[in-house]
Amino acid sequence: MRARYVVLLWLYPWILLLLPALNDRLLAFGAGWPWYWWSTAYTWLHDGLFLGVLALLAVLVWRLPIDACWGRPPTRPEVIGGLHLTAFVFIASLALTYLTFYPLSLASPDFVQWWYIDGYFPLLYYDSGVYPFLPNLLSLVSLCVVGPALEEIAFRGIILPRWTLKWGLPVGVLASSALFGVVHADPPGAFLFGVAMSVLYLKSQSLTLPILCHGLYNLAVWLMEVQYIVSNGPEHYYTLEEFQEGWPWGAGAAVIAMLWVALYMRRPKSDIRWKFPVS
Repeated sequence: MRARYVVLLWLYPWILLLLPALNDRLLAFGAGWPWYWWSTAYTWLHDGLFLGVLALLAVLVWRLPIDACWGRPPTRPEVIGGLHLTAFVFIASLALTYLTFYPLSLASPDFVQWWYIDGYFPLLYYDSGVYPFLPNLLSLVSLCVVGPALEEIAFRGIILPRWTLKWGLPVGVLASSALFGVVHADPPGAFLFGVAMSVLYLKSQSLTLPILCHGLYNLAVWLMEVQYIVSNGPEHYYTLEEFQEGWPWGAGAAVIAMLWVALYMRRPKSDIRWKFPVS
C-alpha cells in the first residue's frame, strides 16, 4: 500500500501537466512568448515540482524530519576543504567525461550526438542581437542558487538518509549519487560530484556546505560558457567534432586529477566520524 502512495504522489503533478485542458491553457497563456521564456519557465517548474513531490514523500511517507536534516552552519576550515574538493571534482569530471564519451563518439557518434551534444541547453540566452537581461538573470539564479539548493535538499538531505536507513551508508551514498548522475547529461562526472557532495554533507553535518559548493561549481560552468561565447560568437553551436578535438583538455585534466590524488594520499589522515545531522 505504501509503495502505491509513493507512485501516485510522484505521478500526480506530471499527470496534471499532461491534461489536455491544462496544457491548452498554458499554451494560450504563453502564446507569443520568446523561446527563452519557455526554457526559463520549464526549468523553474521542473525544479519546483521535483522538490515538492519529494518533500511530500519525505514528510508523509518516509517521516523524515526535513528541518533537522539541514544541520548546522559549516566552519571556515570545512568551507575551505569543501572548495578544494569541489575544484578537484571539477577537473576530474572533465577527465571522466572525455574518458566516457570520446571512445563512444568514435564507436557510436549518433548516440553521443543525441545524448551529450543535442542534450546541451544554452546557459546564456541570445536572441535577435541582444542578451535579454531578465531571462538571463533568472537562468543564472536557477543554475547557481535555486537548482543547487533544490538538488542538495533532494539528493543529500532526503534521498541519502532514507536510502542509508534502508541499505547502509556505502550503498546509500553510491545509489543516491548514481540517481543524481543519470538525471544529468554527463553521468560519470555527475556521479563523482554526487559522491563528493555526500562526503561533504556527512563530514560537516551541514547541508549548507554542499549547496554552497554546488552553486560555485555551476557558476564555474556558466563562466566557461560565457568565455566560449566571447571567443566563438553567440550564434556558434557546439559540435561533436569540437568535442572530439578537445581531447587534450580531457587528457590534461586526467593528469592533474591523478597528481592531485597522489598528493592527497601523502597527507596524514585524521579520524573523522561520518554521520548525519540527525540519527
